[in-house]
Amino acid sequence: MRTDALLSLKGLAVSFRDGRRRSIALRDVGFDLPYAKTVAIVGESGCGKSLTARSILRILDSNATIDSGQILFEGVNLAGPSEKDPILNSIRGGRIGLIYQEPLTALSSFYTVGNQIMEVVRRHQDVTKAQARERAIDLLHAVGMPNPAQRLDAYTFELSGGQRQRVMIAMALGPNPSLLIADEPTTALDVTTQAVILDLLQELQQSQGMSILFITHDLGVVSRMAEEVVVMYLGEVVEHGTKADVLTRPRHPYTRALMASLPGRNQRRQTTIPGTVPTLEERPAGCAFAPRCEFARPGLCDVERPALVRSDGVDVRCHAFGDSAPMFDLKMQPAPLDSVANGRSRPFGDRILGLQGVSKTFEKREGLFGQRAREIKAVQNVSLELRQGETLALVGESGCGKTTLGQTIVGLHRATHGRVMFEVDGRVRDITNLSVAEWRNVWQSMRMVFQDPFSSLNPRMTAFDIVAEPLLQCPGGPPPEPDLIEKVHGLFRLVGLDPEMSGRYPHAFSGGQRQRIGVARALAPDPKVIIADEPVSALDVSVQAQVLNLLRDLQSKLGLSYLFISHDLNVVASLAHRVAVMYAGRIVEVAETDGILDRPRHPYSEALLSAVLTPGRIHQDRRVRLRGGPPDPSSLPRGCVFAERCAYATDACTRILPEMHNVGGHWVACHHTEDLTLHGLRNENLPANPASYS
Repeated sequence: MRTDALLSLKGLAVSFRDGRRRSIALRDVGFDLPYAKTVAIVGESGCGKSLTARSILRILDSNATIDSGQILFEGVNLAGPSEKDPILNSIRGGRIGLIYQEPLTALSSFYTVGNQIMEVVRRHQDVTKAQARERAIDLLHAVGMPNPAQRLDAYTFELSGGQRQRVMIAMALGPNPSLLIADEPTTALDVTTQAVILDLLQELQQSQGMSILFITHDLGVVSRMAEEVVVMYLGEVVEHGTKADVLTRPRHPYTRALMASLPGRNQRRQTTIPGTVPTLEERPAGCAFAPRCEFARPGLCDVERPALVRSDGVDVRCHAFGDSAPMFDLKMQPAPLDSVANGRSRPFGDRILGLQGVSKTFEKREGLFGQRAREIKAVQNVSLELRQGETLALVGESGCGKTTLGQTIVGLHRATHGRVMFEVDGRVRDITNLSVAEWRNVWQSMRMVFQDPFSSLNPRMTAFDIVAEPLLQCPGGPPPEPDLIEKVHGLFRLVGLDPEMSGRYPHAFSGGQRQRIGVARALAPDPKVIIADEPVSALDVSVQAQVLNLLRDLQSKLGLSYLFISHDLNVVASLAHRVAVMYAGRIVEVAETDGILDRPRHPYSEALLSAVLTPGRIHQDRRVRLRGGPPDPSSLPRGCVFAERCAYATDACTRILPEMHNVGGHWVACHHTEDLTLHGLRNENLPANPASYS
């Protein structure tokens, strides 16, 4: 095996120009990527991870320049030639492939996926159109696409998220690259699809001998994929070492803070990093992390930039590891732990929301004139209850019906069958088929927080107007202006925002601040229930911790009930009191959180838990590898919806639909649950509390 580096960055510096002002974006970035190895770059948004990748490929914005440094790839300095240089063009997309974070925006919706793959192949290889088509089919087969010849003629909107990501990988692999840059390739995927994509990347790396530069903020993915980890903050490398060193014995205070921000089962509150990543114009004079660092020493850290020094085999940029090390004591005291309220530790109020056999079916018209109708069974016969002050998590793969169920509860969809019972004006009512006028009363008591804090806020409205809007729609009319201002400013303070910021527009806020505005908007009419649809999945781990702590505080202070929709079981383990597992539109298991995590009763729950990635957890040898994908909601199987992918299925499972029944405190829809011994997270090799690193 070759011991030299395939890619080597040395002193890379990149800046942006705005008129006469120059802002440093990357500063003295350097690391090596060995042959056939994976190096992960981690850090919060705005730390320069993606910019580093774009610099390697020389696809920078027109106002960005490489000021100094080298990008050595297979002996060629990519920082030297013009962006239109033939050598650079042959390497970019040829010897170096790129997988984007969001394939739906990276792929064209006007061309078939086959045409897009074939274009890449023909651009970098001297082949005919027919040969390129065969190569495209082979590539789709290699990335595990079902029916590759048929999928070749499909458009992106006809594919699932996981299938679109497979197409992106196939395009990147078309010219047989020696380096694959994966920029957040699994962030938008559910846990089981993520596991399949990570398996695929590792298998392709082993078979083709590729090196992978993996960019992510998910430290669980890092623990699965990388041999080495580069931690970046504000365009600088602050720590670089092996995976074992960085994830289990982090040196830099920023790396420690990231690890401590991870959600855990034994923490009522998560450790957060104060403040946010500063803008390029606000770069501190000394250590970039000093304004947010609990160990910073005035007169040193805020004045002098630390050098990158070697400490026990790890490169770290911190004064605590240089000549000034005797001045510092980096021992971190363990954060006070309080068991997550899991149903046993606190009483709940009466049932506030109840679902009784709720189903939602959509009709899709097909054919030349729409003469054929196809029923899409998105939600089937769901019965659940939510109690006052409780958090019920709804988990499952993408497309299982979680979001549709949440939107049906709040009236964005009208239920096809069943009833939604909700307490309105002191009495429980059937709110399934209300008029728009009647829904306005309900919407004051039941609100929704959406997944994407960028698209869920109107960019043409100020933050004040966004939060005030529900108050202006109250059935009794809007409050007087002084009361409205006081109420909105009070909501800003409640979610941890300065009321003076209320006059800004959404673009002036960070992602975490935007999500706080979304929470404030949901709280405006004093609701009893909040349906949170993936509210932290688009956020960095540090910002995620802040929002989760906010939700906990609001629940404790206001007695709110949450229906928390998520595919991140680490977050669910931290926040939820009970968990409902959903598959192909049906609830297959409901139990207290600890019961689901430690003693799952349904095979699908076991498969979800086996795919959970947590830094330091050893579990890959036990992962349940599901066959195929979820069934088509327009042609669901007659028996158990999970039978086709279940390792324990028998003939009866394919013929008879299992009913929900109580087994040891779990409500489970499985024919064989009493005969199975399934694995959860209990007795796994879990890391200690990250805040206890010393």
